[in-house]
Amino acid sequence: MRKNNTYNPFEPLTPDRIQQLILLKDYFLVVQRFQWVGLIAGTGFMATYYSDEDAANEHQRHLVNYSGKLVDLRDPVQRDKLLELFEPGSPYVLYINTLKDEDWAKKMTTAYADKIRNYIKTSGRIKVNRDDGIDIDFNLKFGNVTAVIRSGEQQMEVPFYELIK
Repeated sequence: MRKNNTYNPFEPLTPDRIQQLILLKDYFLVVQRFQWVGLIAGTGFMATYYSDEDAANEHQRHLVNYSGKLVDLRDPVQRDKLLELFEPGSPYVLYINTLKDEDWAKKMTTAYADKIRNYIKTSGRIKVNRDDGIDIDFNLKFGNVTAVIRSGEQQMEVPFYELIK
């Protein structure tokens, strides 16, 4: 079986989806840089939606080096600036923090198995216990995907992009 090494579990953000968010009163988007295999550096963005402005501000406080921005979809100037990213010829690709597949974790583990094994082997941060094997869980927090890797009593948490780049 040939592995697809560019699996991305996130749904694309579209102008129609933005309209849907407005109708659902999820007015606040934190739009931040997003790196993934297959994306040209600097062209990917992840949008995390919130109905609560305080929660969106909390997310924004966790961003480093101005890697993102809070967009209030009720403000036509902010909304129009975001919509410019969808114009024909735009190099940008936007995703939203919703998953397109129910079995996304399994698909990610399968697609990136070789890269995950290689990272574990070369990082030296965890020694695989043959009796316990490896368990991998994925988390999405503040727009960033992390992998929690366990083998027996050992555990490490790594930004997922570090495993697959």
